[in-house]
Amino acid sequence: MEAIKKTKGELTSIRILDAAEGLFASHGYDGTSLRQIAEQTGIKEPGLYNYFAGKQALYEAVLYRALNPMAEAMTWHLEQASDLRDYTELPSVMTDLLLDHPQIAALFQQAMRGDKESIGNQLMHSWLEKLFSQGIQSMADMDTLDDSSRESLAIKVIALFNITTGYFLAQRAYETMAAGELTAPENIARQKKLLHRVIRAMLVS
Repeated sequence: MEAIKKTKGELTSIRILDAAEGLFASHGYDGTSLRQIAEQTGIKEPGLYNYFAGKQALYEAVLYRALNPMAEAMTWHLEQASDLRDYTELPSVMTDLLLDHPQIAALFQQAMRGDKESIGNQLMHSWLEKLFSQGIQSMADMDTLDDSSRESLAIKVIALFNITTGYFLAQRAYETMAAGELTAPENIARQKKLLHRVIRAMLVS
């Protein structure tokens, strides 16, 4: 089937989102200005308002574009899961989605370490809470767990999250040990294989 051609406005919107995603990842929400985004996009700052109401709306759109597919994928897998194998495939799906927007991993880290009062961090935390909640539900029924078991499960979910997202932050470390790109297909395949082993071990322990 022939792909639907994007309009000039849609292409410009995508270009703005791409530029904003990179700048937010590098400088954080508070450290990024609309002027910087406009300069990198190649349009005048007032022109941004033809596409987004302001910086917060643009940041929300950046998050939605990258994180809504993750939330939908997790929901689908949880609804379809019937055995252990269904859960072990989920990190691979998350890896593929992060591969489309690898800089989102940096935004995750900024939100978890940054100022809780920052609008940008609050917006990201709302997404993280949703993803963490779905991750926990995929492993157990929280209502049946005692405090110790809940704490242990939370550690497992955080560990899996860090392994999955931290991979996309480690290019410089990889370069000190080997040549090439972490996002190369062969390395992504190795990462997925490792994630499969890790999540399987978590679920059976």
